[in-house]
Amino acid sequence: MAAFLVASLIVALPATAADEEAARPSASGPEARAHAYLERQPPDWAAARLAFEEAAEAGSVTAMAYLGWIYEQGHGVPADGRAAADWYARAARGGAHDFAVKLGWMYLGGDGVARDRATAEGWFRRAIEAGHAPARVAWASVLIADAQGGRAPERVFEARELLDQALAEGLAPAAYFIARLYIEGIGGHPVDAERAAHFTRIGADGGHAELQGWMAFMYLTGRGVEPDPVAAAMWANLAAANGDSLGQQLWVALEDELSAGEVGTARRRALDWAVRHQ
Repeated sequence: MAAFLVASLIVALPATAADEEAARPSASGPEARAHAYLERQPPDWAAARLAFEEAAEAGSVTAMAYLGWIYEQGHGVPADGRAAADWYARAARGGAHDFAVKLGWMYLGGDGVARDRATAEGWFRRAIEAGHAPARVAWASVLIADAQGGRAPERVFEARELLDQALAEGLAPAAYFIARLYIEGIGGHPVDAERAAHFTRIGADGGHAELQGWMAFMYLTGRGVEPDPVAAAMWANLAAANGDSLGQQLWVALEDELSAGEVGTARRRALDWAVRHQ
């Protein structure tokens, strides 16, 4: 199974037209000037940084986030994880919850800052308490990884609650972790092939390529579903088209094993699914 990698999971926060207009920098304001400096060839990093600092001091959360990025990547300045974390923290406190999640990963992994699990958990929880669904999935993935390693396995049920909440909010990657819990029985979670297939299907219908590959494998082997090689081929075709390695392997094998009519049916079903879900 793949490692728990959700650090890059980002979901845009909804905004009204009025919110967007209020957040848009003035054409002559410091943030607009900063972007103009970045568009130069080569970018004028020093001037951009100063303009972003002016915008940040005026309260621009996006400028705070840009400053974090500048210091994290070392654009025009020596890379400085501590300074990056400080700016990301200001952005997070200003309501940019994605950066609270980013700080959680930074402190958990010691990425540019001293490793500090308590601080990491604090940032994840800040975003969770603000109702940020990706934070629920991120922290749940940490608790599940802990349980796999023998650390506080009972917290897997806390993870499950977070995942259920995220899935109810429409975050398909949550289904991936729930399916894993039912498949592997991590931390004493019940094993149930049919429930695993149910949540795999939710994620597959949500466009998650890896779960589309799992769905193909389940239909091929009859794990939690009735065996159906044509359905397996349909899901393998979709997974392969989305770059999933298991889906690619299964599609190649099933193209050889199935009749031309069955392969054609699987292709049509995959196309119909893609049209319905575009």
